Amino acid sequence: MDLRTTILPYRDRLYRLALSITQHTAEAEDIVQDTMLRAWEQRDEWPNIKNIGAWLAQICKNLSLDHKKRADLLRTVDLPSETETATSRQELAQLQQTTPDKQVEASETMNLLSRLMAELPPPQNDIIRLRELEGLSYKEIAEELQLTETQVRVYLHRARTRIKQQYLQWH
Repeated sequence: MDLRTTILPYRDRLYRLALSITQHTAEAEDIVQDTMLRAWEQRDEWPNIKNIGAWLAQICKNLSLDHKKRADLLRTVDLPSETETATSRQELAQLQQTTPDKQVEASETMNLLSRLMAELPPPQNDIIRLRELEGLSYKEIAEELQLTETQVRVYLHRARTRIKQQYLQWH
């Protein structure tokens, strides 16, 4: 087992996971690098790990959540960084192509949906992210999270129902 064949194939999936949690590209890239570094430091354990993808995803998720908590605290005190400003400019340029009313509505809807997904309990938020954002099959999700396919379907149904109910309360 080596880094190139064992760990690197998961890089894109880890990036999408980190990005879905942090909402910032530069932070997501840093988190993926930190995940790879931690995995490399624990390379002696690789043969004992049954599901490398799930193990890496857990490391990445924990790093992302920790990073997000720290960043949220700093953002409440500090001015936006250059990276955030650049990202905001890109988002603004994309939004300027539509009418102002639609821009505001789309932005509010995306923020609300992101917040509602983040508020889901642990198995549900992971499952809905893997299914809706990453497009994994029920079987792949079950393997990644070490659940049965039936459990995945039940949790996904509950997550969708909860998001729908909370979304309708807001609108």
